[in-house]
Amino acid sequence: MPKIGVLITGFGGPDCLEAVGPFMCNLMGRAPSDEMVERVCARYEAIGGSSPLVRIASDLAKAVHDALVERGRDLPVEVGMRYWDPFVKDAVDRLVAKGVTRVALVTLSPFETQVTHGEYRAALDEALREHPEVTAVEAPLLSELPAFVTLHARAAAAALGGVAASDAAVVFSAHSLPRADAIADRRYVSGLHAAADAVAASLGLPAGTEGAEALPGIVAYGTAEGAQPWLLAFQSKGVRGGEWLGPDTDDAVAAVAAAGRGGVVVVPLGFATDHMETLYDLDVVAAARAAEAGIAYGRSAVPNADPHLAAAIAEWVRALG
Repeated sequence: MPKIGVLITGFGGPDCLEAVGPFMCNLMGRAPSDEMVERVCARYEAIGGSSPLVRIASDLAKAVHDALVERGRDLPVEVGMRYWDPFVKDAVDRLVAKGVTRVALVTLSPFETQVTHGEYRAALDEALREHPEVTAVEAPLLSELPAFVTLHARAAAAALGGVAASDAAVVFSAHSLPRADAIADRRYVSGLHAAADAVAASLGLPAGTEGAEALPGIVAYGTAEGAQPWLLAFQSKGVRGGEWLGPDTDDAVAAVAAAGRGGVVVVPLGFATDHMETLYDLDVVAAARAAEAGIAYGRSAVPNADPHLAAAIAEWVRALG
């Protein structure tokens, strides 16, 4: 029977300000301009000077290992990132050195896109070329694990309970993609719709519909029915030209204020961990937009290394044999 090892992977992120430029070069495939590096460095400075992603992934790896041990499977779990240290290749080498002959790939991007999962698969395939005796198996998307929706639902309920506005609207937020990519492969958007409906149901809210005007002037997947209006919005648009998925999360926050509501709760449904997109784009930029509009703002927590998520991953690994 092959020995299984777990590889937890994500994009990665700079571990210090000096690493921002090299990380961006790896990510973009070309050297970024000095102006771009300076702008991104300022954002990392605002969240503490580095990305927390590797630390969170390492915490999750330990939690998955502990959960496997509880299930009688003492299997190695390593962290390897696509664009920064620790890299996928090094993590695979460490697993193979521990006798692993089958790598179970767990990706931290919870919804399927070519730009994320395609890159993770390519990095793993490249690493395995040096180990032709080793095979790979891919875990379900994190969004397909019931624990993912449950954790987001609990966090959304806690955020709604903590925001100082009984009429707060709910904005589910996910990373934007070029619209052409989303049309060519509907899995990303359809997965988000299903997860948003599941979390909304846990909050006692009705399911969304395509093209709803959940807030005046904002057409999106969502609904104006129920105790709180809710909608799915998109954030962190990239630099590639053309139309991107919308509406923009910041515009949705402004629309909540324009509708006369006292607050908004942003649920970062498109994310499993904290990084720039939650800690800066939501906790700094979106929060500032709400403050400028004079409404209460809440942002629900992401799963990160929650033991329930780790247990769900461990249970899938255990079932491999």
